[in-house]
Amino acid sequence: VLCFNSSLLKYGGDLAVGAMTILSSVMQFSMLPLQGLTQGAQPIISFNYGAGNIDRVKKAFHLLLASCLVYATERWALCMLFPQMLGSIFTRVKALTQHTDIAAVFLMGAQLACQQTFIALGNAKISTFLALLRKIILLIPLIYILPNFIENKVFAVFVAEPIADTISVLVTITLFFRFFRAVEHEQIH
Repeated sequence: VLCFNSSLLKYGGDLAVGAMTILSSVMQFSMLPLQGLTQGAQPIISFNYGAGNIDRVKKAFHLLLASCLVYATERWALCMLFPQMLGSIFTRVKALTQHTDIAAVFLMGAQLACQQTFIALGNAKISTFLALLRKIILLIPLIYILPNFIENKVFAVFVAEPIADTISVLVTITLFFRFFRAVEHEQIH
């Protein structure tokens, strides 16, 4: 938040900082159901993993993944169809809501489902790395690097998060399916 605010204040002033505050609030509000789904699935996946019932682990994960993707896609579609609707919940200032077009990354459902399942499968280290990858390793540098390459500096700061999210989703999915194949293979033998 500090990185976003300092960069946005530099390039876009109070209006850009206000827009980011609204976007952050909407994102947190939107992510709560995903966090509830993933944290609720953890004990089910973990119990079945511990019991050696990989078929149930797979079924639970697939249901979790589908639920998260459906929710995230619905939220993304809502944001794309009515981009300023959610921002208008927080303010009636037209100049501010015009800067709060929200384009949620619908693949965040996959990110959270995989990241939380790593914890359920006893690999919190990878989950921690993925959380750090998204917000620390990718996002913070992108906030400062992108304005050097994109003419619209405010847009460059705003676009840092979707870029960091997309990269982290791809890394998470790749690591998860490689890890899960190893878990399946281990259980077979």
